[in-house]
Amino acid sequence: MGDYLKDYIKNAVKRYILRSLVTNPYFWIILIFLSLIFFGIFTVLGIFDAAYQDNTVAANGRMVQQMMPALNPPVLSSDKMEEQFFLPWAVPYALQLYARDWDDTLDKDMITNITKDLNPVFTYFDYDEVTQVWESIKDKDGNWQTKYYEIRTSRKYISQVNTYAGIYELHYTLQFTENHTETADYKKYTKTFYLAKTGIDFYPDWTRLDAAIAKYAGTGTKTSSFTVQEHTAKGGQIIKPFDGDYPVTSPFGMREDPKNPGSKEFHTGVDFGIPSGTPIKAVADGVVALAEEYGGYGKAVIIRHADGLSTIYGHLSEIKVSEGKEVKQGDVIGLSGNTGRSTGPHLHFEIRENGQPVDPSLYIAGIKTFSGGEVYYVAELNRIMLLETAASFMKNEENIGWLLDSSDSSMEVPPWQKYDIRPGEIPNELIPVFKVAGEKYGIPWTVLAAIAYRESSFNPNAVGPYLPDYNTSAVGMMQFLPETFREYGVDGDGDSIISPFDPSDAVYTAAHYLSANYNLYKKQGYSDTDALRKALWNYNHAWWYVDQVMSIAEKYSEKYGK
Repeated sequence: MGDYLKDYIKNAVKRYILRSLVTNPYFWIILIFLSLIFFGIFTVLGIFDAAYQDNTVAANGRMVQQMMPALNPPVLSSDKMEEQFFLPWAVPYALQLYARDWDDTLDKDMITNITKDLNPVFTYFDYDEVTQVWESIKDKDGNWQTKYYEIRTSRKYISQVNTYAGIYELHYTLQFTENHTETADYKKYTKTFYLAKTGIDFYPDWTRLDAAIAKYAGTGTKTSSFTVQEHTAKGGQIIKPFDGDYPVTSPFGMREDPKNPGSKEFHTGVDFGIPSGTPIKAVADGVVALAEEYGGYGKAVIIRHADGLSTIYGHLSEIKVSEGKEVKQGDVIGLSGNTGRSTGPHLHFEIRENGQPVDPSLYIAGIKTFSGGEVYYVAELNRIMLLETAASFMKNEENIGWLLDSSDSSMEVPPWQKYDIRPGEIPNELIPVFKVAGEKYGIPWTVLAAIAYRESSFNPNAVGPYLPDYNTSAVGMMQFLPETFREYGVDGDGDSIISPFDPSDAVYTAAHYLSANYNLYKKQGYSDTDALRKALWNYNHAWWYVDQVMSIAEKYSEKYGK
């Protein structure tokens, strides 16, 4: 009976409350208001969900980054230089998106295949590092007994790197170090000969990237906006790139750099001693992929043939063809000359298989022949779009979003405090180098350290991306363009060799360069701070870069002292 009464009272109360709410006008107002709130919440959540879906590309990008270490080539060189040339993760990802008509579904198999196609290919050479040892021991009669012996250590170095963007050629020179040890009864003198990296040349060559674009995107769904030119080329044996007989003045392979006696370089082709003005001919059917100045090659022509082969004709005095033009075997493409990195009139003739230089003499002798088939030519516009897409992916990694609103180039104090960065530790062995160089040239040493961190994270072997405007790459810890380094280079460690890859030389050169511009602006009436900022702007023409360096320098000053 008690339970029945409780249930009756409970139901009565519910009916009364419900009837009161339904008949109360404020109830409906409140209900409508709450409904709008809930609708707004669901709408916002829907927007956030859409935004989350838009971030699928970013999430896939992070997954591609995680995949790359397993896809990178092995590191075999003694100085571990390979890592500087590994394929940027955003390039295969951008190509995969492009090939799938920007469908943001991650295709791991395609990423893997593209990466394998575009991974850098390294050419190595072996070198025996020799340590000469003279060891003397005083015998019981007080006479010195000396013995001589050698210690040989096998080293492996990179001579050339074939990347998706072009060819890097590394140059080395022979150096030595000496060490003396002496006590009353013992003497030891050692002299170790080793190879030091003295420079890198870069030659753009988009053969491999263009082939990958044609392979993956050309067969996708973007045929309406993606144009691949196709030309049929016959195969067979190549002809000589000239009429008559001219001597080989430099064969394919390792040689002494003719511009720098005592140094070594990998010669990627065959040089023929041909007088200037001699007609140069296409050795086989193909399509002209390049017809312009080409770094150290001077005026050059690159012809793309079937099956991933291409030929290069360098140091021309005149070019007779244009990019995209179909040529037949025997067509005159230019006149020989002495342009570019050359010591006299000659023709540099080179053959590349999938972008990798091979010995042309094998083809000239008829031991190897060209395959016939379709030759594909990709317009540069598509390539640039692809590379810019990849670059935009890479930029999202950097914590500099706030700088998008900081393009003001005025000399007011910038908001560099907003640049929230925890710069890396300065290597202990470099601190005295920064300090002495800074004191010598009147530049705060922490600014020099900040540049080294910002440019390369203190990596002496760093190689920057190819810069089309300068037709080269910035190199070394302080990331100097070769022309700038040649003008301002300083032998920081006094070893008689000036190299951007030597940390001391690089730091002293940076201080010298900054000092020259700093003093220039001081003479124009700028304050110390403004003159330094202007000098930094000359180092890397962007005010956000100046802000970053100054911010990092402040943090170094707080940690290490001024």
